[in-house]
Amino acid sequence: MTVKEEKKTLREEIRAKRKAIPTEVRARLSEKITAKLTCESFFRTEEVTFLYASIPEEVQLYGFMKFMLDIGRKIAVPYISKDGEMFAAEVKSIADLTFDKYGILTVTKEKRHIVLPEALGLIITPGVAFTEKGERLGMGGGYYDDFLRKNEPPACRVALAFDLQILDKIPTEERDEKVDFIVTESRTIAVRR
Repeated sequence: MTVKEEKKTLREEIRAKRKAIPTEVRARLSEKITAKLTCESFFRTEEVTFLYASIPEEVQLYGFMKFMLDIGRKIAVPYISKDGEMFAAEVKSIADLTFDKYGILTVTKEKRHIVLPEALGLIITPGVAFTEKGERLGMGGGYYDDFLRKNEPPACRVALAFDLQILDKIPTEERDEKVDFIVTESRTIAVRR
């Protein structure tokens, strides 16, 4: 089995486990995880937080997004250009979010303002599975790996995950980028990159 095939199989397995978490449990765990994040020393609120508009099976970030906006903090979500390059687009209001051609929420074209990578203080990086070494199994598009590698933003890279997403080992390739910290409902894992 190739690494790509191993990744695909593991991705399907972990996504199925994640989807099996009841909605109310996922909501409660998501609140716990995001609350833990705000108490961590690496949580930088003076700079822009780059995060993703979560899909139903992921740690839910909409409450966290609203909290950040309510306290006057700047946030950004991914915007993928026509040529497939990912950028950070500032969010001024949840109402400014719309679905793009990939089916993910991003900022509407009229309200879109691109944030330079060096302005990012924290990048909340999505993933299907992680290891304690900071290895990350993404959704398969490679957008975050490309963004992190190309821009090398000085931001702290953080994954928010459920405990079931932390594995001893995941298949990796040289191009796969790691995270610095992983916050779950039960622990915070500090990674040496």
